[in-house]
Amino acid sequence: MGATQLNRTIRKFTLIALCLSLILLNGRVMAETSTVQKTTALFTAEMQRALEGAQNVLMTIQPFPDEAAVGFFKNGHGLPDGYLGQTADKILERRGKFAKVADLTRTALAYSAAGGNMNNIAGIDLYPFLMNHAGIDSEGAAALAAVYITSKNSISNSMEWTNRYPDMLFSQLLAMQLADGSWPLAGQKQGDPVATALALTALASEMGSEQTAQPVLKALQWLKDKQQLDGGFDGKTVTTAQVIVALSSQGVDAANFAKEKGVSLLDHLMKRNLSDGGFAQIEGGGKEGPATAQAYLALTSYKLLSKQAGLLYSGLHHTGLDRATIQVEGPGGGTLAEGRVAGGDAVKVAAAFLQTKGLAYKLNGDAAKPAFTAIEGIQNGRYNGRGEWKIAVFSGGSAWLYPENSPFRLTIGDGDKLLVYYANDTELLDRMEVKWKDKNGQEMGGYASANMPFSLRITKSNNQLGGLPAFGVTVTLQGKSVVADSTGMVSFAGMKPGVYPVLVTKYRKDDAPALSKRTFALHVSSPELASFTDAGKAAEWARVDIAMALSSGYIQGVSASGNVLAPKQKLTRAEFLTLLLRLLHEFPDAKAVSSFKDVQAGKWYSGTIAKAVELGIVSPSSGKFEPDRGITREEAAVMVTKAVRLATYGSPDRVKFTDTTGLPEASRHAIQAVNEHEVMTGSGGRFDPKQILVREQAAAILIRLQKLIPEAFY
Repeated sequence: MGATQLNRTIRKFTLIALCLSLILLNGRVMAETSTVQKTTALFTAEMQRALEGAQNVLMTIQPFPDEAAVGFFKNGHGLPDGYLGQTADKILERRGKFAKVADLTRTALAYSAAGGNMNNIAGIDLYPFLMNHAGIDSEGAAALAAVYITSKNSISNSMEWTNRYPDMLFSQLLAMQLADGSWPLAGQKQGDPVATALALTALASEMGSEQTAQPVLKALQWLKDKQQLDGGFDGKTVTTAQVIVALSSQGVDAANFAKEKGVSLLDHLMKRNLSDGGFAQIEGGGKEGPATAQAYLALTSYKLLSKQAGLLYSGLHHTGLDRATIQVEGPGGGTLAEGRVAGGDAVKVAAAFLQTKGLAYKLNGDAAKPAFTAIEGIQNGRYNGRGEWKIAVFSGGSAWLYPENSPFRLTIGDGDKLLVYYANDTELLDRMEVKWKDKNGQEMGGYASANMPFSLRITKSNNQLGGLPAFGVTVTLQGKSVVADSTGMVSFAGMKPGVYPVLVTKYRKDDAPALSKRTFALHVSSPELASFTDAGKAAEWARVDIAMALSSGYIQGVSASGNVLAPKQKLTRAEFLTLLLRLLHEFPDAKAVSSFKDVQAGKWYSGTIAKAVELGIVSPSSGKFEPDRGITREEAAVMVTKAVRLATYGSPDRVKFTDTTGLPEASRHAIQAVNEHEVMTGSGGRFDPKQILVREQAAAILIRLQKLIPEAFY
């Protein structure tokens, strides 16, 4: 037996021994209560009545106690009307910043339990605020345990640096355990039942780990020693309830947890249940909200244990609104369909999308791993028995996910790209890198600079590797096609500022393409802000956003020479749509025609407006678009909301502008959405919906929107 295998064997038997010790401890605790051992928790009809009674009481409490929301979710009971929006109001008001980490964790868990996504509340991700909060060190073990529980229910895509990560919290929590097995409250040196209970609840997510077995044993024994003969802890129902949650989370039956000849922990809790459904905090006391909420959570946790239905604080994460794209590529290089979809199972999402586009398809009969066998009459084996329909998901960076590489079915989420393509050893394109040289001959990366020659490096991936040079591909830009060399490089002359489509293909005769077609976005930067003759006219608040919009190629100069910026110039409806499509990397077909009566074919904006109709940004139902009319802030808000699919999160009456009351519902919804996301905020209590948008305002809108678009989507 090798050293590595021997070490694994030793660790395995050590873990088994520790688990047996935990079982024996539980057995000792149970034996002191009764000669009859209960091997399985039994949730009785009396407990169910108590749970439902507490539930009814909690529904009447104003404001609804946040800590109870998790219990409502686990019991499948709806929360009070408007609760989700009201909880979002608290988060939006603080922009994610809470003075105490305990308040942040309670709010985050409640928001998730209510159906929200704690990683996206109008662009606010609570995870970085959580992991960077100073209260982790100052608020004690109870708060640290709550942070760890919350982090385990968070799936963050934030690129923001965090001072901690869950594994660090786990180690920190174990390090705070005292020698007697307990955990103290903040500033104390002696153990506390509440802090110990919360720590045990947090460690339950790591049940079975070698690192937690001994700490859990010691903590359970400490709680057993501190329990009173009446079954409770320090005479308070809140404490008793939190210990029950901890025991249930660790698989210990609270109905058998008692001192010798004493009352069990669960019986003690039930004795505090009042006839009106509430729970008293102390013996002989009246109904109290905190006691009722914690008792409700204790009963819920015990019910979950009895049904072996998981932990109280698990499975709370909700993905929220997904923004993903889909592309369906046929065998001859023709795009059958493309658009935007919500997240979910990749095959189901693709099938639903094909249905909406009126495209016929067939699936195999494998329920475990369904796959397309035909789309639009194009069947597998088209080329002398070769070729088949495949799917892949592009999820940020250059990471293509293939079903054959994963034992699980592929899913897509916020910002992912779903590719359905006909393949025969067909590889996928990863990314495009831009290289150019400045006036001093120094090689630069990032966006190309206006009127400066540049090179593009195209990379591909196969089922095993990514970042491979895509040699031999054809790269088409502004009507010019170039074949990449052995390193995947192509070169082009300098271009005017803007955002341009780069089409990359590699076709084969009588076979599926060697590479699946893909369009990248090339940003060519405008000159810096200081180079414009009227740069001083830009408002101070807009200068940073204007500079970034220029750098991204979204806006350019307006004069023939290109050195006049005109930051105060009013924008037309067609001009604003043009800027918006550049941000979205949506490239219109100049020959496309919309059904608007006043948009003639051949106009510079006709393709732009047709693409906007296709994307659902504008609707031709009104008959006229008025492309040359100045766009109002109200209209811009509506277009932005539809373009980026901005949802509203807070209560409808949270945003109280004095000049939006009489607007259509769609406009008020859009204004609330852009305000919550801080894309368009207004000033002095006014939104000025009828004011015409100017170029510097549009630049700010674009940069604020860019921060909200997922990196992979963008």
